[in-house]
Amino acid sequence: MSFQEAVSYLDALGVDHMRSRSPSTHRIEGLLELLDHPERAVPAIHITGTNGKTSVAHISTSLLRASGLKVGTYTSPHLQSVTERIALDGEPIDEHSFGDLFAHVLPYLELVDERVSYFELLTGMFFLWAADNAEAAVVEVGLGGRWDATNVLTASVAVITNIGLEHTELLGSNTETIAKEKVGIIKPGAMVVTAERSPAVLRVISDEAAGQGAEVAVLERDFSVLDNRVAFGGRYLKLHSSKALYDELFLPLHGSHQGTNAAVALEAVTRFLPAQPLAADVVQEGLVQARVPGRLESVRLAQDELTVVLDVAHNPDGMAALVNGLAEAFVFDDLVVVVGVLADKDYRGMLAELARLPCTLVVTQPQSARSVAPSDLGAAAAELGLDYEIVSEVGAAVDAAIGSAGQGRLVCVTGSHYVVGEARRALERSGAPDEEDSR
Repeated sequence: MSFQEAVSYLDALGVDHMRSRSPSTHRIEGLLELLDHPERAVPAIHITGTNGKTSVAHISTSLLRASGLKVGTYTSPHLQSVTERIALDGEPIDEHSFGDLFAHVLPYLELVDERVSYFELLTGMFFLWAADNAEAAVVEVGLGGRWDATNVLTASVAVITNIGLEHTELLGSNTETIAKEKVGIIKPGAMVVTAERSPAVLRVISDEAAGQGAEVAVLERDFSVLDNRVAFGGRYLKLHSSKALYDELFLPLHGSHQGTNAAVALEAVTRFLPAQPLAADVVQEGLVQARVPGRLESVRLAQDELTVVLDVAHNPDGMAALVNGLAEAFVFDDLVVVVGVLADKDYRGMLAELARLPCTLVVTQPQSARSVAPSDLGAAAAELGLDYEIVSEVGAAVDAAIGSAGQGRLVCVTGSHYVVGEARRALERSGAPDEEDSR
C-alpha cells in the first residue's frame, strides 16, 4: 500500500475524533492482542507531562543511542509529516516503510470491536514496528496518561516532566486533578522521574508511586542541574544524576528549560540502564547529537540576513519559556511574531507572555478546524496594547513578517504545532536552510 493511501485512511479517521469518545484503552488493547502484543517486546521509557515531553523524548533517544542501543521513538503531534511520529535512532520512518507497516496492520482493524482512532492506529503501528526494529523504546503520551493509548505499556521508567493547566475540559480544572490522570502511567515497581516542583502535585505523584511500589526521583532532590549557561548555538551544562557528575556538556538547544529537560532525560536513561553510571563520553555524545525540531529552532535566511525562530509553544508556560529563551539566546531590537493558536488553548495567557517583549504580531490561522479566528486573536492582542496585522494564511504571514523585519529585528513563529509545521514548509519552498543547517 502506498504512503498516500495510508495517510488518506488516517485523515479519514480524523486526528481529533478521539476527543468525542469516552476515555478507554479497550480498542488499542484489542488491536494489540490481535497483533500478538508487540508492546511487550521492547523495554521502554514512558513520558507524560504538560511541557517538555517531546524534548525529553528526543534527548533520551540520543543518550540511549550513544549507549549503543537501537532506539524506537514515538512522539506526537508531528510538524510536517506523520512519519515523524515513528523514528529509529532519531530518523523518521521512510514513506515506503510506513505504507508497508500500515498495510500489515490494516486487516486487523476490521476485527476490533469498535473502530480505532487516528492515534490508536498509529500507536499500534509503532509498537508492531518497534518490536522488529528497536532494542529500546521511548514513548511520549498523546494526551493525559491513564487513558492514553500508549498506556498499554509496562515501562520500567515513567517520566512526568511537569504539570500545568492544559486540556482542562478533558483532564481537570486544577493541577492536582490533572496530575491524577498523568500519574496513571506509573506501573508496579517502576522508576518515576520528574521535574515537577509543586508540593501538592509532588504529593499526588508520590502517593501513586507508593501505591504501585515505585520509586520517585525528583529534580533538585535526587538529581540536579548545577550549571546551565548560554553558549553559541545552545547551552553549557553541568548535570548531576543520581549516580554521577557530568561537567563540560554542550547541548545544541536554546532555552534554559532545555537544561532541565536534559537533566530529566539523563536521569531517565540512568534509571533505564541501572547496571552502572553512564560514561562521561556517552553523555557528552548523546547531548551533542540531540535534535528537537520546532523548539527554539533557528533558521538563518542568508538572502535576507535574517533569523527566523520556530517554536511550538501552545500554552502560557510554554510561551513563557519561549520568551525567556528569545531574550537570553538572541540579540534583537524588536521582534515580529507570527502567531496562530488552537481554540482550546489559553491564547490570552499566551499573548500576555509575548507582551513582555517589544514585539508586533502577524496574526494568522493554521489549517485546523479548531483554530482561533484571527480576529479574536487580534482583539486579545489589542487589549494588551500589542500592535498587530492579520494575514490569514500561515505561509503568507511568514512572508509578511520577513518583509516587515528590518535591521536588528527577529522573526518568531509560534502558537501551535500546526503553525510551525506550515511555516517550515513555507520556508523550505523559499529555499531556507534545512534543519541541519539551521541549528
